[in-house]
Amino acid sequence: MCSRTSQPLRTANDRGPVAIDFAMKHMLLQLKRSPEQEQALQQFLNELHAAGSLNFHHWLTAQEFEEGFGVAKSDLDGVTSWLESQGFSVNVIYPSGMLIDFTGTAAQVRRAFQTEIHHFVVKGEKHVANVSDPQIPAALAPVVAGIVSLHDFRPQAMHKMHQPRPQFTFQDQFGFDTYAVVPADLAKIYNLSPLFNAGIFGQGQTIVLIEDTDVFTAADWSTFRSTFGLSVYTSASFTQVHPPAPPRNPVTTAALQASFPPTMRKLFLTPNGRAHPHPVPPSKWQLAPTRRPPSAGSSPSKT
Repeated sequence: MCSRTSQPLRTANDRGPVAIDFAMKHMLLQLKRSPEQEQALQQFLNELHAAGSLNFHHWLTAQEFEEGFGVAKSDLDGVTSWLESQGFSVNVIYPSGMLIDFTGTAAQVRRAFQTEIHHFVVKGEKHVANVSDPQIPAALAPVVAGIVSLHDFRPQAMHKMHQPRPQFTFQDQFGFDTYAVVPADLAKIYNLSPLFNAGIFGQGQTIVLIEDTDVFTAADWSTFRSTFGLSVYTSASFTQVHPPAPPRNPVTTAALQASFPPTMRKLFLTPNGRAHPHPVPPSKWQLAPTRRPPSAGSSPSKT
């Protein structure tokens, strides 16, 4: 099963097993399609971007994607039942039907996946990781691709910036250089100046961002706007609402996405295509007219 042990691990770095009640939160179990489903999906994706195809730009809702290309409900029920029988809590099944978010302890991981979670110190940094590749029952192998990750090692960039500009370059909590992209950078990258010169700044638009946390403080929004020269757009306002959702993403993401001007953000739409001032459940997101995918081996038809 996927979720190999992390490459930086060496016996000399091992500081021993974590406590048996060590919390393993929001682990992700990736499912896999049958070969026939995978072939049908690839065909649909090719047709989705092929001008002249009957499926050209016929986007799907998450529910339609699950119905056409997700695993069978009986298989999904079997996997979730097995997780729960091992003592795990299933937090959510993603709308695509291909990813299961679950939570447990290190002891449950050891019993269910036959691998221990240890403390490690690598290059002076503390980490936790599995010491061997996880295992699953053979009966689940046809439908389970693997665990997305059982460790907290972050991926490293394969390139180096030759001429970093120091104004918005800083080190993160792990000591790595971070190169911030600010509004002026986005305006340059996406050539937004012609829009600005024409007086188009996104006036009158309502932007809804669905986040798992509040911003750390609402004052960050004003500080961001004043720092990067966005305060001249006086009609802008910022409001937070609080639907229930488990925390997953850092508050930094919520603050940054809320701070950028409307022309640089995505618009979330309700099923009828209108901008909505309140968060919409993921199962009801819709970004374009939808279409049910053709079944494997069938000819597509217009709807």
